[in-house]
Amino acid sequence: MKIIRLFLALVFVVAAVQGYAQFRQDRHDVEYMFKAELGYMPFISNLGREGDFGYIINDLRHGIGVNIINGVNIKQDFFLGLGLGYNFIATPAQIGDLNFGDGWHCPMAFVDFDFRPLDEEWAPMFGTRLGASYLMADNAYGNTLKPYVEIYTGVNWFFRHEVRNMERNYMSLFIEMAFNYTQQTCFLPVRVGIRF
Repeated sequence: MKIIRLFLALVFVVAAVQGYAQFRQDRHDVEYMFKAELGYMPFISNLGREGDFGYIINDLRHGIGVNIINGVNIKQDFFLGLGLGYNFIATPAQIGDLNFGDGWHCPMAFVDFDFRPLDEEWAPMFGTRLGASYLMADNAYGNTLKPYVEIYTGVNWFFRHEVRNMERNYMSLFIEMAFNYTQQTCFLPVRVGIRF
């Protein structure tokens, strides 16, 4: 638990330094940017084995998650940031009832990189995330810290496209589909988000 607290404190310090540096610099090629995401994570498959430590799924479980990411936008096309996320893993019925007492909780921290190759109002985006997740579950495989890996693609809509070439970055909405691996389990998240 101390490692997670230390890592989360480090993420917040780095994000604060990035924000301060953004407002102190004269360059406009690098700008501070914030992303917030909300999504649903259907279960794909369990890659673990009985006896291994990690997330072992004995029945079909899905997840809902939220991510916040602080970072820098470089030349309006590249984004590099540090993020914190929270996933609630449960059966579809528990998720539908928002029954947070019976599911498993999984906070995570990660480095996020995305790229938008086109300077258009509707632009494709591609990205990847690397980090760690911590499963809080009262079973034999709970309370484990494991790698978190994700690749994603989506569409980014710059709803303030007319100001995209001004000194500050421009806001956009996006939808993305991902493939992630965490706690020996694969999910296929679908998310909506905003960046500003």
